[in-house]
Amino acid sequence: MNKMQAIRSDVSDEAVEIPVAAYISPDYARAERTHLWDKVWQVACREEELPNVGDYVTYDILENSAIIVRTGPDEIVAYTNTCRHRGRRLTDGCGHAEKFACKYHAWQWNLKGENIHVSEKQDWSAALTDEKLRLGRVKVGRWAGYVYVNFDPGCEPFEQFLGTLPHWIDPFEMGKMRYKWRRWTIIPCNWKAMLEAFIETYHASIIHPQNRKFSSGRGWNRSEGMHTAIGTAGREGGGGLTASVDPARAKDHRQTVLAATTNLHETVEALTTDTFVAAAKKLFDVLPETASAAEVSNTLMNMAREMDQARGVIWADVSAEHMRDTGFNWHVFPNSLIEPGVSCGLGMRVRPNGYDPDSCILDAHALERFPEGEVPKVENVHLPKEQWPLLWLQDFENLPDVQRGMKCSGDQAVRPNPVVEKAIINLHRGLGKYMGAGAPRPMAQS
Repeated sequence: MNKMQAIRSDVSDEAVEIPVAAYISPDYARAERTHLWDKVWQVACREEELPNVGDYVTYDILENSAIIVRTGPDEIVAYTNTCRHRGRRLTDGCGHAEKFACKYHAWQWNLKGENIHVSEKQDWSAALTDEKLRLGRVKVGRWAGYVYVNFDPGCEPFEQFLGTLPHWIDPFEMGKMRYKWRRWTIIPCNWKAMLEAFIETYHASIIHPQNRKFSSGRGWNRSEGMHTAIGTAGREGGGGLTASVDPARAKDHRQTVLAATTNLHETVEALTTDTFVAAAKKLFDVLPETASAAEVSNTLMNMAREMDQARGVIWADVSAEHMRDTGFNWHVFPNSLIEPGVSCGLGMRVRPNGYDPDSCILDAHALERFPEGEVPKVENVHLPKEQWPLLWLQDFENLPDVQRGMKCSGDQAVRPNPVVEKAIINLHRGLGKYMGAGAPRPMAQS
C-alpha cells in the first residue's frame, strides 16, 4: 500500500454481512438505551445556541434528558433533567433562566446546580444534605462548535473519543461558523438506515440522478477508530463543491463547476454559498473554454475567497492537500456526520424515535461564515419531509422501502460494499462493541 492509499484507504476491505436485527428488532432497539445511548458521547447542540450565561438547551435521547446550560463566558455544563424531589422534568426545549424551578412543588436550583429552595425543608430534619439536593451532572465535551454529552459518569475521556478528528477537522475552524438553517423531521425507518444513506456514495448516481453528470459515485473510505472519513480523488475545493466533480466527465470545466455549484445550492441548500455561485458564473469572463480542471478549480476558489474577504468573511486557511486527505464527509460515531469546508459546512444527527425501530428523528443544519453583525437568527424548524430540498427528499422517499424490505423473511443480513461502504461496516463494528451483538461477520464464500 502506497502513502496515498494509507491516507485514503480506498482498497477493498473484507466482505461482511450485518444481521438485520440491528435495524428491525424491537428488542435490539430497546437494548440500545442501556448499551449505547447511556454510554456514548453524542452531539447535544452547538455552542451558538447558548450565547449568554443562563441560556439552556434540553437534549432528549429516549428517556434520558439533559439540561445543557452556559454558566460562564467560557463554561458550559449539563445536568440530569430531573427534580431531586419527585423526579419531574425541569425543562423542555430551550430558553434562558436565572434559576431552574420544578413546577410541581417549587424546588429551585441555581445555574451551578445547587439547591436554593425546598418548601418546608425542616420536615426532612437534616436528611436533605447538599449532595442529595444538588442536580446530577452529565459529562460535557466541546469541539468544533458542538457540545457533546455522555450520561455515563465512568465514560471514556472526551479526547479519547475524538481520536484523530481534531487533526483533520480543526483546520476548517467550524467553531467560527454559524447556523444558516436548522430543520428536523421524522422518517419512517431505523436511525441507522437514515444515517447510512448519508455516509456512502455508492447510491449517489442512482437515487440522485441529477448527480450523474458530475460523479460516478465512487470514492474512498478511511476508518479512524470508531469514526470514518469519506472522500473522492482530486478534491481541491471546499465545502463539498469540487468534491462532487469528476474531471473526466467534463468537456467545459467552467460549465461543469457552475452546474455542480448550482446543483448543490438548489438540491441540498448547503455545502456551497451565494458567493461560490456568483464566482462560478464569473468563470466564463476570466477563463477560456479550454481551461483545465485545476485552473477552473483554483480560479473559482481564489475569486470566491476575494469576494468573501471584501464583505468581511475570512476563510479558514486549509491547504488543498489537507482538504483532499480529509475528505468531504465524516461519520462521527455513533449518530452524526460533519461535512467541513473553508467557508461553509453541513451537520446531521439522527436519533431513535422512541423504541420503534421503524422510526427516527433527523436533525440537520447548514453552517456558514458570516460577516460580523450579520449572523442570521435561526430557529430549529420542523419541516415535513415532503418539503425538504430535492436531494434530501430522494433519500426520504427511498428509505421506507429499505426498512420494509429488511423485514422480508427470506434474508436476515445486509451486505455493504467493502470498498465504498466501509463507513457502514465501521459503524456496525463500533455498535457491536457497545451492544455485544450484531457486529459484521465475514461473508461465507461458497
